[in-house]
Amino acid sequence: PDRRRLSSVEDFFRYTEEEGRRFFDEMDRDHDGKLKLDDLKVAMRRRKMPEWYAKAFYEKAKPTFFARSLSWEDFESAMNERESTMLRAYNSLGLSRSGRMTQEDVKKSLKRLGLPATDENATAMLKHLDLEGDGFVTYGQFRNFMMLLPKRVATSSDPSVLWFESSTMVQINQPKSERSATVKLAIQAALAGALASGTSTAAMHPLDTLKTRVQSTVGKGPGMKAFLKTIPEIGAKGLYRGIIPAVVGAASGHGFRTATYEVVCKLLVPLTALPLITEIQIQGFGSGLGTLVGTSVRIPCEVLKQRLQTGQHDNAVEAFKAITKNGTKGLFAGTAATLSREIPFYVIGLVTYEKLKQAAAAAKRKELTAWETIALGGMSGAIAAAATTPADVLKTRAMTGQTAAGEAMWVSVQNIVKKEGAPALFKGVIPRMLWIAPLGAMNFAGYELAKRAM
Repeated sequence: PDRRRLSSVEDFFRYTEEEGRRFFDEMDRDHDGKLKLDDLKVAMRRRKMPEWYAKAFYEKAKPTFFARSLSWEDFESAMNERESTMLRAYNSLGLSRSGRMTQEDVKKSLKRLGLPATDENATAMLKHLDLEGDGFVTYGQFRNFMMLLPKRVATSSDPSVLWFESSTMVQINQPKSERSATVKLAIQAALAGALASGTSTAAMHPLDTLKTRVQSTVGKGPGMKAFLKTIPEIGAKGLYRGIIPAVVGAASGHGFRTATYEVVCKLLVPLTALPLITEIQIQGFGSGLGTLVGTSVRIPCEVLKQRLQTGQHDNAVEAFKAITKNGTKGLFAGTAATLSREIPFYVIGLVTYEKLKQAAAAAKRKELTAWETIALGGMSGAIAAAATTPADVLKTRAMTGQTAAGEAMWVSVQNIVKKEGAPALFKGVIPRMLWIAPLGAMNFAGYELAKRAM
């Protein structure tokens, strides 16, 4: 951008920092070095943008949950995290040789998008961002506009369309196209979720088999070291027992979960304009509802998988016939325990993942690399796995027939603690964490990276 001024990478970073600081000072109405929510709302009104954008930006950029303002460092961190996205958007507009956006460039961009490329519209768009009246738009002016957009909005719509709508007050996304965009988002999320979960489940299945065998033993059972010595007896074939229902269940369940999560978050994000509603609450609700939907699809496959892993049946057909001998109810054994594990797991995991990413980006003051994102996904998965191990033990016991049919969860907990001691509720916690950490890296981070690629 602005090639007459920028001849090196150092020039670019100096330019963006100066422009960012100037924008921060412009919004800081009382010049106390802090941005309040009201400051952001005024900036939105000045640019004819919805006020709920201010709340969404504020919630994402503030350093702690209880923070009442943003410092320059907080604003700079949010700016650096989104720099590459904003630069790609600007370069996609079709610039003049100077790297600036002139009236003719704006008209060409509108024509490319099939929007009314009139002189009046181009002039309105230039005036909207060119507050100094120079007759052209620089990268600094465009990035100020992009900075105020919620991340979900900025990455799901063409920047030219957003700019056109704000400048001319003409709504391009009519209900039909909005529905199409939502359907497209759901399909992309489902495919990315299914790919990430199916791949990771197949890769980590042997550890899942070991975890299931440890948890299904009633009584004290062998220690972990003694149990590991039995691996040669189990053999490679035994370690991969139940892999087909495991992959089918994980891919379909996670696909439904991620699609539901993305659509719910997109539809409810305007609620962040309300005083007590935050983006993290919307994410938590979306994750919980998505997990409820996805788990309902996954449970029958999970029952088949665990019966095969523990050696109760030789193949999936035999297991299916035995389980459904007295009706299909057996396919949903352990539903309550599964939901009590899955919903907290994904809510804890997702919220932890988002917060770790936010903290890491603030510390680095720039966008995270793919490997850093994957590492944070693994950490989030391990934390969520440890926290939900008791529910996982209850689910395994129910699905492998170790508890009476229809037995209440609290009764199962009492029986386990009475006969085996409280530590039995954490049976298999080590293999579960070792299994879930890379699974979390591939699920949380892999899903995000797969969605970006699409």
